[in-house]
Amino acid sequence: RLLNRELRTKAYESKPLLQKVIGAPVSYHGIHTSSLLYCKVPSEIKPPEKKQVELADDSFMKRLYKKVFSGVPKSKLKATGYILLTYCSQQQSLEHFFKTFDMPDTFYSWFLVTELHVWMLSCRLMHEEEYGRITRNSMVEALWKDCEMRAKSLADIPSSLRSKQILSLSEEFQAALFIYDEGILGGDKELANALWRRFFLCMREQEENQVPDMEKVALLVNYVRATMKMLDNTDAASLLIRPSIQWVPLETSFHAIANE
Repeated sequence: RLLNRELRTKAYESKPLLQKVIGAPVSYHGIHTSSLLYCKVPSEIKPPEKKQVELADDSFMKRLYKKVFSGVPKSKLKATGYILLTYCSQQQSLEHFFKTFDMPDTFYSWFLVTELHVWMLSCRLMHEEEYGRITRNSMVEALWKDCEMRAKSLADIPSSLRSKQILSLSEEFQAALFIYDEGILGGDKELANALWRRFFLCMREQEENQVPDMEKVALLVNYVRATMKMLDNTDAASLLIRPSIQWVPLETSFHAIANE
């Protein structure tokens, strides 16, 4: 009896400490004096949590759900990249570019014009995050396939030499992206310098002591500015879902910038 009375007294004294440790009131009658086990009586009884219904990992419904609600399919984005390349290489007025900027009628001149439009369109596509990145990569892939086909039709040269020349073009293309990016981030002087270094000097690389025609350089600067503004105002659906681009005419690019 004395032992039981002493244990009960210690249990009453330790009640505040148990409440602090356990975080819930402790029942005096929850003490079993023989084994000293304490039973916790919760202040609130929480209802059992409802388990969310989940589909099996390898179920047909889950695969169908992912296919329907996973956004734009990657195959669609890759096809869009090939379509956009046709706008860069065929839909723009190539002959008008040759005539306006006094460009020789060569494969390399076509590549310079196409490269400029691919770069402008790539800048716009990168605003669409992952979808834009996939589309841009597909467009660049289509560019090299187009170069391969055009090179085969223009001259009968060994495939090894043709591949070497296209590899050289790809290295120039990577450098041109950095040059144009640096120019567009600056003012008109920086953009004019980038266009002069890549577009005008490269078309007549063999000619020495070239003097820039400032009217033509200014015209191309205004064209790039007007085209970039047009692409920025183009919604994503017109680029990724229903590709459709109307390039700014060279004649109106100067007036479009001057009227702002």
